[in-house]
Amino acid sequence: MLAKNPAMWDKLRQEVAFLQGRTPTYEELRSLKYVHCCMNESLRLHPVVPRNEREAVRDTVLPLGGGEDGLSPVFVPKGTIVGYCVYAMHRRVDIYGEDAEEFRPERWEDGKLLPRWGYLPFNGGPRICIGQRYALTEAAYVIARIAQEFQILESRDPGPWEESVALTLCSRNGAKVALTPA
Repeated sequence: MLAKNPAMWDKLRQEVAFLQGRTPTYEELRSLKYVHCCMNESLRLHPVVPRNEREAVRDTVLPLGGGEDGLSPVFVPKGTIVGYCVYAMHRRVDIYGEDAEEFRPERWEDGKLLPRWGYLPFNGGPRICIGQRYALTEAAYVIARIAQEFQILESRDPGPWEESVALTLCSRNGAKVALTPA
């Protein structure tokens, strides 16, 4: 997505410029707000696990989802498998706005967008991914280092992003980019 948006790439590079080419510390990686905005937005539009399901271990009631308007409680008996589509949830216009289909990292900048159960790239609750912090730290590190080393990130894929959706989600065309050293 950054390769198709040079202004976003430039903004990201400006954010990591204070590092002056040196390896960032863990605390510095956590302070890279625009890098995190880009990761949030990428995981929102392209969740690695686009759908999931859970089995009720006991009778329970979900607070929403029942009735004609979907706003009433719904009974879920023990043993029921409840599936949910993270891919669709992450595109809800009532949470993300009319531009929910667009890659716009700035939607995360002011810190006000905290959709809680409307943003689940690592799932949530007691079964949240235990590797979430590690994965985000590793991704921030790689992004920061690439931004330090390469001035231009240019898409070599003439078409729009195409998804390959199966158990996991990935780019159907791979990552066709050209990198120009800084």
